[in-house]
Amino acid sequence: MLASQAEVLQGADAMARLRASEERFRAFVTASFDVVYCMSPDWSEMRFLRGKDFIADTMTPSRRWLAKYIPSEDQPQVLDAVGRAIATKSVFELEHRVIRVDGTLGWAHSRAVPMMSGDGAVLEWFGAARDVTEQKLAEHELRKSEERLRSAVEVGRLGLWDWNVATGEVYWSDEHFRLEGYGVGEVNPSYEAWTARLHPEDRAATEAALRRAMEAGEEYVREFRVVHPDGSVRYLYGRGRFFYDAAGQPIRMTGAMLDVTERREWEERQKVLVAELQHRTRNLLGVVRSMADKTARASTDLSDFRARYRDRLDTLSRVQGLLSRLKEQDRVTFDDLIRSELSAVAGVSERVELAGPTGVRLRSSTVQTLAMALHELATNALKYGALGQPSGRLAVTWSLERHGAEDKPWLHIDWRESGVDMPPSGVEPAGTGQGRELIEQALPYQLSAKTSYNLAPDGVCCTISIPVSLTTLELDEHA
Repeated sequence: MLASQAEVLQGADAMARLRASEERFRAFVTASFDVVYCMSPDWSEMRFLRGKDFIADTMTPSRRWLAKYIPSEDQPQVLDAVGRAIATKSVFELEHRVIRVDGTLGWAHSRAVPMMSGDGAVLEWFGAARDVTEQKLAEHELRKSEERLRSAVEVGRLGLWDWNVATGEVYWSDEHFRLEGYGVGEVNPSYEAWTARLHPEDRAATEAALRRAMEAGEEYVREFRVVHPDGSVRYLYGRGRFFYDAAGQPIRMTGAMLDVTERREWEERQKVLVAELQHRTRNLLGVVRSMADKTARASTDLSDFRARYRDRLDTLSRVQGLLSRLKEQDRVTFDDLIRSELSAVAGVSERVELAGPTGVRLRSSTVQTLAMALHELATNALKYGALGQPSGRLAVTWSLERHGAEDKPWLHIDWRESGVDMPPSGVEPAGTGQGRELIEQALPYQLSAKTSYNLAPDGVCCTISIPVSLTTLELDEHA
């Protein structure tokens, strides 16, 4: 029986509406997803696949689709998710890697729903996948950037803060807690928690600087002190900036700070060292000038002056060498000084005896003048005394004792020559003038020393007592 014209027209209209519906669905899928697919109930067969990077395909059983589209190392993860969806007849959803048509690897977010029969059996799975490769790459780069920032903050020991000015809410990084003297998470970060740690002498000026920066729209830059619970004081250097709303009201402040205590302590030490250097330079110039004047008066001619002056300059040079090698808390010791002078003037000799405690620390202001006195004694002994005559002997002994009501340490030095053929009674030995003046006048005046200089029948006998570093006494008591 032939269909009526009306039925034909009605059927054609239905087909047109179906095609339009399919076109709308295809447009929706194309706009919303990169791939659509259908899977058999047990996912062994991919019955349909269409996408911008894929062509329509129908696969045979044995899950060949898995090997074609999923990297081998990711297949266990995909199969595990598929197994859970099949067992529970629930939605399959997973973010995983895929092999594209061109062989490159990408990332996809897949989602498939089961199509059920009237009796609850799964007829097939209908799914779609969206390419999220760019998103994953962006997330990866963001993580790398965050890791680099975190590493820089940790290595640089930066304390970060983010202050919501409107609500008072504050964020502190872990290092910020530590810089303030708090345990991480010990307190709720707040403006009050920050000011509570400010040094009382710095609090008003530090808060005023913050308010000025906020009102003027300027960068906040400030160095201030904080007091930790154990009483220790740390110097912190902070930089921050404010952000404002359309009305110009401050709404947020972010910033960073770091501990600059070591730098500040080093700057203070530098100031002390520069002042000490200037003081020593002035003293050294005074010594050089005085030495030149006295050497000129004692010299017979220019050649004699040149030899004497050069020897004394060498002595000063050796002393400066000893001082320059010292660390901040070190001192030149007497045993180093006496050995240095005797070695430079006369060398090592069996006719020289040295005896006394090691490590007796001399005040830096003492070393230069004492070295000049020892040089004069050694030079005269080499030219006219124990070090210049075959039968001569030299014994230098020293000891450390407490003196005075303050119980301060003093170094006693005994210079004793023997076996020397001395000039007749009443005749002054040659070469004793400048050295004797230095010992009997300069040492007592400059170093508060007690000295004696005697001409015994068989050689020179000289004693020198000078105050030494207080730490010398401490070392001696703990020896």
